[in-house]
Amino acid sequence: MKKLLRMRNLRSVLLMAFVIPLVIAIAIPACSAPSQSEPPTSVTEPPEEPPKGELVEMQDNLLIFTSVSDFENGTHENTRVVSIGNGAITLKEGAAVGTYTSPEIETKPFEYLILSWNADTPKGTYTEIEGRVHAGLEGSRQWSSWLSWGTWSTHAFTGPDGKLTLAGSAPSSKAGDALAKVATDELIVIGSSGETADKFQFRVILHGPDGQAGTEETNPKVLLMAATIRNTLEGQAIPAAYDEEGPDLTKMDKDLDVPMYSQMIRDPKISNSICSPTSVAMALAYHGVEMSPEQAAWGVNDYRAPMFGNWPFNTAFAAANGFTAYVQYGVPAEGKDPWYAVKQEINRGNPVIVSVKYRKPGYEGRTEPEVENVPINYTPGHLVLVRGFTWKDGREYVIVNDAAAAKDEEVRRLYPADQFFEAWVKKVMYVIHKDESEGAVPCVASPLEGEFVAVGDPSGGYQKYELVVDGQPVNLSDANIRSAVVSFNGQKTVPFTLRVSVLPESNLLWFKDTSEPGKYTFWFFDVNKNTYKAELEWTK
Repeated sequence: MKKLLRMRNLRSVLLMAFVIPLVIAIAIPACSAPSQSEPPTSVTEPPEEPPKGELVEMQDNLLIFTSVSDFENGTHENTRVVSIGNGAITLKEGAAVGTYTSPEIETKPFEYLILSWNADTPKGTYTEIEGRVHAGLEGSRQWSSWLSWGTWSTHAFTGPDGKLTLAGSAPSSKAGDALAKVATDELIVIGSSGETADKFQFRVILHGPDGQAGTEETNPKVLLMAATIRNTLEGQAIPAAYDEEGPDLTKMDKDLDVPMYSQMIRDPKISNSICSPTSVAMALAYHGVEMSPEQAAWGVNDYRAPMFGNWPFNTAFAAANGFTAYVQYGVPAEGKDPWYAVKQEINRGNPVIVSVKYRKPGYEGRTEPEVENVPINYTPGHLVLVRGFTWKDGREYVIVNDAAAAKDEEVRRLYPADQFFEAWVKKVMYVIHKDESEGAVPCVASPLEGEFVAVGDPSGGYQKYELVVDGQPVNLSDANIRSAVVSFNGQKTVPFTLRVSVLPESNLLWFKDTSEPGKYTFWFFDVNKNTYKAELEWTK
């Protein structure tokens, strides 16, 4: 028996139903980060028996599992459904590992699939997200293997090999077979003769703290799973849901007051690559959660790829800060406003982040779509925050915060809507908003508070300090700290340069003794996803 999963109210709950080196101010690469060893993942094989649960029929290009009834439909192995917010999956009492497998989900034929999730991963816990598709040519489709989107946690965790591990996309051995492959964050049906998939499943593997059974408070939980599909074959587009009874947004004139952050003035080691987390930091700041682009960067980072632009990792990090967040293909319905999916969110008061590639008009030697008023010559892969729409002299413009601008005050820009639509890659968008019914609360670990202890007297133009947390010194060299930022008297943070580890006393904070008197608040982001915070009252 088919079970028709109806989309939640479009207005009140959810919208339902790159890695190329560059020179600053010339081009932005696909988001990337320093290399990290590949995280271990457990071996997963396709189930031998058909899954339990009622078949679900997907009506458009987005499906959300988030309620108790959603998660009760499927197969539970050492997992259970709990009434947190709309509903969530967690481990059964006494279980160290458990798996929830969704029912089969029937769709229109599709070529691409993105899974995204909202999870609470307390210290030492993590989740694995997998999917499989019923793919091939019509009449001869088969189920693929279970393919992985990798391991996710807001903390470092102990992997199956006993080593401390960080979140990362899946190795190629777990991400592909003859029918489909997961290219970091997006599943692609393999073939060049019109192969598509018409069904899929997802499964969530939960791992207790450090491989042990935990408690209700210390076990991981998944509060939301989202799936979005896309088909580029002629005549087979799968548009986002269109609300025929909703407001006419064609002539929208609205600009959300989103804070402006330039990625170009951030930590120079990563500034060229953090377009996505900088955009996420702007969106979160708009919703009242302040953080530096560096903090967002090391929170969203895919430590295996390595890259900062893994789409589901960005939305998972946003969700961990107390939001509902997911990835969607914003493909427009035929004959409708091409920006409708984005405008719906803007109309609700939510900025949207979109994936783009572009070049300045007339810039030679590149093939990206031309967009007027962009801040750099070209980018083959970039994320930009959309904050509104307006009209000038009969022409529609998208109002954006483009983190590639050289200064914070230059981030807000107007791009011709028709040109920017062509630059919008795969129509990928991050949807981030508050949903009180979901019950999402911040589950990112709070900073570890420390204090600075002066080491000797000022000399050579510096006063040196040791950072002490819980009675233990913290090594502040670049061997242990990925990035550091500082705020002066509560102002916007700026990057702080760490001492290179090969130099003497690199474990200390070297503070210029000519600095202006006042309160300096430091944040340090270490190699194991810990954040340290300490304040320094400086008087000359």
